[in-house]
Amino acid sequence: MDHASGMTTVSQICDLIGRQTLAHELRVGRTAISNAAVDGRFPAKWYVVVKQHCDALGVACPTELFRFAEPTLAPQSQEAAE
Repeated sequence: MDHASGMTTVSQICDLIGRQTLAHELRVGRTAISNAAVDGRFPAKWYVVVKQHCDALGVACPTELFRFAEPTLAPQSQEAAE
C-alpha cells in the first residue's frame, strides 16, 4: 500500500499476487504484467482475475487502476432538446 496516498498501486498488486501467477492465469507473458506495473494501469479485461485475487488477499482493487472505457455522452438530437 502506498503510505503517502493510502492507495494500492498496480505494481504492489502484481507483487502481492505474484507476477508469474498473474501471467499464468491471464495467459499472457510476464512482460505484459511488468508493462502494466510500469504503466500503472491494468487492461480492463484483467479485472475479474485481479479482483478475485485482491479479494482473497484482503487488498483494495480500485477500478481506477484499470483501463476501462470512459463513458461518452450521446449528442442530444434537436427533438430531444425541444
